[in-house]
Amino acid sequence: MKSLIFFSGTKGGTGKTTLALNTAVVLAYAWRNDAQYPVVLLDLTPGLGTASLILLGDYLAAWGRPSLSDYFAGKISDPLRAFYLKRWTTDRGDFQLVFAYLTQDVNVSRRYLEYLVQNVETRLRPKLLVIDAPPMAQSPHLSGLVNFVAPVVTPDVSAIEATKYYLGSMGGTRLKPVLNMYMPEYQISAVYLAHWERVVERSLGEPPHIIPYDKAIQAARQALEIEVLKLRPGESPGVKAILEYAKYLTTKLL
Repeated sequence: MKSLIFFSGTKGGTGKTTLALNTAVVLAYAWRNDAQYPVVLLDLTPGLGTASLILLGDYLAAWGRPSLSDYFAGKISDPLRAFYLKRWTTDRGDFQLVFAYLTQDVNVSRRYLEYLVQNVETRLRPKLLVIDAPPMAQSPHLSGLVNFVAPVVTPDVSAIEATKYYLGSMGGTRLKPVLNMYMPEYQISAVYLAHWERVVERSLGEPPHIIPYDKAIQAARQALEIEVLKLRPGESPGVKAILEYAKYLTTKLL
């Protein structure tokens, strides 16, 4: 099992969740015949993050069900009791995604997290564990547990600097950074007097993969839809770019 985290340091609102959820769904579909549970998604945003809310379909669906908050608080001993299955049917066959989420802000201890990852690997046997990281000041509980880190930034100096500052604490192999919600009409950073792509390259060491700002993606998210299942690449430049990044990931992860 390989593990991948989408990471933005202390910054929220960079689109980590959109990328993590859509990537997990795309790869679960692509690898549907390779494993029973090809992809597992951990949504570590306290208070039921957007990814899990979309997968559950309703905020009330989490009411009374075990979550990772119960596991990390010591209320349940088996971490897999906090995992759920989402299944889709397509004309090319069924596919499914396993996911788990936090409902409350609890201490995510290193020991409990290691045991959780171990159980996912040995009992579910996925090809990939995708982690949607919350904004964090430091992440010692995740350091060394992930194989790959995908930095996600927006055309914003603070987003780029926050990601750069905390990226070194994650360990793992750094993947091509994502410059999300990019608008060509505002391509120059007023602070650095340089193109945003160049600013990201200087800060994170590699030219970014660009995902343009796309109103269709914003509309799908407001409707609690998974963008790659709702929109076609031809009608959504954002979805097209997300699919291109997922294709890039398949060449790096396995």
